[in-house]
Amino acid sequence: MDDLATTISQNLSALRKSRHLTQQELAEQIGYSDKSISKWELGKAIPSVDILLKFAEFYGVTLNDLVATDGAKKVNAGGHDKKYRTNKIVITAMACTFILFAAVAIYVNAVFSFHDPKMWVIFVWSIPLMSLIAAFLIHRFFGRQVAVWILLSIFLWTLLLSVALTFYLYLDQNIFFILLVGIPVQISIILLAQLK
Repeated sequence: MDDLATTISQNLSALRKSRHLTQQELAEQIGYSDKSISKWELGKAIPSVDILLKFAEFYGVTLNDLVATDGAKKVNAGGHDKKYRTNKIVITAMACTFILFAAVAIYVNAVFSFHDPKMWVIFVWSIPLMSLIAAFLIHRFFGRQVAVWILLSIFLWTLLLSVALTFYLYLDQNIFFILLVGIPVQISIILLAQLK
């Protein structure tokens, strides 16, 4: 049991250091206290399987990499983490690019079919959609909580702006006061980001 605790602690510590994270930064990103991280890295406690799975997902490694002797060194030496990290970045970029191409297609179709010059607003609508999808993928792939909260804030404000612009352009109604709704929601997002 002590050998397993030592192996896991060494692997967790090596993976954290390879990402240039402090224990506090890691704790914020995965949702556990820095005291728990410290206990696991010192081998004083063994994380449960669900926590190990969360670490594996966060670092882009297998569960076996976390429990095998020198598993983290093998991962870092083999470029395993870098390869999957690059793939995750490419997938996120592809998703956002697809949304942008869809917006261009809708815009071109509307301009040529309906002769509607106001359809540029479709590009404004694409921003909240891209930020929401990017937030989901970044959370799923990297577990970067700060980036997710920033993207959710971008989603909030661009969504409200999109609604206000659409009403203004197509219904001649000035509802830009709807942006005031964003203030308490933004405060809620900031407070939620502080929860441990």
